[in-house]
Amino acid sequence: MSPKFAISTLSLGTNLHHDLPTKIRVAAEQGYDGVEIFVPDFEAFVEEVAQGRHQDLLPRPLTDADDREIECAKAIGALCTAHGLSVPVFQPMRNFENFDSPRALGGGGLPAALAAAERYIRLMPHLKTNLLLVCSNFIEPEDHPYSPYDPEKEPLPSFTHASSERTVPPGPAPSTYYPALTQAQLDQYLDTQVAAFRELGKVAARYGVRVGYEGLAWGTVVDNWEQVWDVVRRVGRDNVGIILDSFNLLGNEYADPTVPSTFLRAPESISPTPVPAAGPPLPAAFAGEGSNPTHKAVLQNLAVLARTIPAHKIFLYQVADGAAPCEPPATIPAAPRAPARMTWSRASRLFPCEEDRGAWLPVVDMSLAITQAGYPSTRPQDDGAWWSLEVFNRSLSDSRPECVEEHGARGIAGLRTLWDRVSKRIKAECEEPPSAVL
Repeated sequence: MSPKFAISTLSLGTNLHHDLPTKIRVAAEQGYDGVEIFVPDFEAFVEEVAQGRHQDLLPRPLTDADDREIECAKAIGALCTAHGLSVPVFQPMRNFENFDSPRALGGGGLPAALAAAERYIRLMPHLKTNLLLVCSNFIEPEDHPYSPYDPEKEPLPSFTHASSERTVPPGPAPSTYYPALTQAQLDQYLDTQVAAFRELGKVAARYGVRVGYEGLAWGTVVDNWEQVWDVVRRVGRDNVGIILDSFNLLGNEYADPTVPSTFLRAPESISPTPVPAAGPPLPAAFAGEGSNPTHKAVLQNLAVLARTIPAHKIFLYQVADGAAPCEPPATIPAAPRAPARMTWSRASRLFPCEEDRGAWLPVVDMSLAITQAGYPSTRPQDDGAWWSLEVFNRSLSDSRPECVEEHGARGIAGLRTLWDRVSKRIKAECEEPPSAVL
């Protein structure tokens, strides 16, 4: 069974120049099965409606008594349906994870975080989607849960002096601007997330909504799939699962934009978790040497993923590749408010299989691992399995009307090429004996 193809509305052009209804119409014309509704795009649409635009999409003028967000959600949901598009996810819900920070959400703690989430969740039945993406956090230095900055004692370095180190002992991850967490601190943080996501799952269930947790490559504490899966597994709710993103996984496990020349993460720093003996057959290549030592370590990590996460707990697979961090290639220095991987992600993602534009992450390998895990397959959910594009790039700031069509065409071509390459790898594997346990 092949996956359904979707694209995030953000990946068709910035909402500064391209409105949400236009992007929905173009996605349908390009042959996508669905669109992710990007929260800032939806919020921009609500503001445009308040300014008197898009009257053709609303059955009547809105009054002060109307819930503008609800009415706009109904309009967008109806527009997607009219164009034959599903909405696999509403995303992202940011800043849920660090709700204990005194500065987060007005200092209201978990109740405030749940209320903020419910603002999104209540819209989702009208948008005709049942999946909310909640991502891990980049935490501002002042809000770090265990070692916050005190600006009066230690001024935050400026961007122009971003490579200077802290005056307190720096830790190895995720940057010199944060101390390394002790195992006890990490355990405490993840325990807190388990409790929080369990409560969020209860709120979402009242609306028939699922919650997908995604680790960002530049997350201050949670930055990899194993941490996310640990939380999801312990939450133990049917409507809380994991969202896997090829750029966020490979941009953390495979790439490091601060490393000169290669941009590769040191292989010895990649999780050495042994591959479980039981599970689906693994591609023979996953037991191989890879194209370099980092690739070999990543292949083992992907084998662990394929034999660890049950297919029914994968709620969505987001797809993006990446170009070299800069043009011409140059490393990106860490900065206190701009981790290198975040800077790289927001400027240089590419659609899959765009090697002619510099794509170089092993996205085919990851997609093969996801498929071997059983996603896509015959799914218990009605809407099947989705491979959905989430690409940030400087090119999305193009104000030309053609921007939306051009990015949409590149995206659907990339998805089709990716599935074709994965399908051929699967067929070839069927003609060879499965790999030995690594």
